[in-house]
Amino acid sequence: MIHKQKNRRSTRQKRLIFDAVMNSDNHPSANDIYTALADSGIGIATIYRQLSNLVDDGSITSFEFQNETRYDPVMKPHAHIVCSVCNKIWDVDLPDEIRSFAPSNESFEGFEVDLTWKGVCSECR
Repeated sequence: MIHKQKNRRSTRQKRLIFDAVMNSDNHPSANDIYTALADSGIGIATIYRQLSNLVDDGSITSFEFQNETRYDPVMKPHAHIVCSVCNKIWDVDLPDEIRSFAPSNESFEGFEVDLTWKGVCSECR
């Protein structure tokens, strides 16, 4: 199956949503972005749609955290550290060699790394 990349135009809403993800320091959810952009008049359905488009376009990534999709501007493979008290999320660089640790299994391909450390941050101690 051949996938064609859609040529999506850049709209004011898409730019505002993209900027909200890029300028957030805590991997925002769609609801976080909706709250941050409350004065813009952008509806929650538009936010979900544009976030999906941004992920599909490879502009941002997404991951699940506490049964909620969170959005991340960091595109290279990385891990996260999460405070188990305040739930703030930090990015952690991974060594380039991390992919060499993928299991050898002919039944799988296209491995991704999903690594999260949990602890208590210095502000919550």
